[in-house]
Amino acid sequence: MKGLLIKDIRMVLKRKQQIFILLAVCLMIAFTADGSFVIGYTAGLLGMLGMSTLGFDEHENGFPFLFSLPVDVKAYVNEKYLFCILADVAGTVLGAALFFAACAMKGNLELFREDILYSLLYFPATLLLILTILPIQMIFGIERSRIITMVLYGILFVLSAVIVKAVGPLDQAQASRNIPEWLSDPFVLSAGAFALVFAVCFTLYCICMKTMRNREF
Repeated sequence: MKGLLIKDIRMVLKRKQQIFILLAVCLMIAFTADGSFVIGYTAGLLGMLGMSTLGFDEHENGFPFLFSLPVDVKAYVNEKYLFCILADVAGTVLGAALFFAACAMKGNLELFREDILYSLLYFPATLLLILTILPIQMIFGIERSRIITMVLYGILFVLSAVIVKAVGPLDQAQASRNIPEWLSDPFVLSAGAFALVFAVCFTLYCICMKTMRNREF
């Protein structure tokens, strides 16, 4: 797995011009926009950059050559997940550093102290996005996965809009009386959301692993 990580890091670093452009955009956002949007933007950007290495592996029948080496499917899938997670962590740290630098130059460190804890919520959001798109790309390939991802998120958006329209405005006071007290606890809701997200990501991971093992390279 160490060799695969080194391979992906070198593949990303070879795209120096693209990296410089992305960093320039992140710097511009950090020093021109108000707030911590740069953290989520940078985290998502580096996470997507990590996923782009999958396209290089597929290019010109790269998989048959890759798996002719002492690399099995399990190690490859685990490494790709690990690399994308590390890229998302690096993007979050870089975004937080840029946000701090921007606040320091503007003499507004109070904004950094107020927003940084809430801003770290960008990390699980971007990580969830990466952990849902990555297995789709590995299962269906880069080209088809773009269409499938857009269709899936479009369906989710339409379903959520239909549900909100059908339910209509909720009376929070009435709703709180109709549900058990333990269910309205923020800790329970957070734990339930985390368990649901973990279950979805783990299911996609298992499907991805099984599909990659059954593919002919």
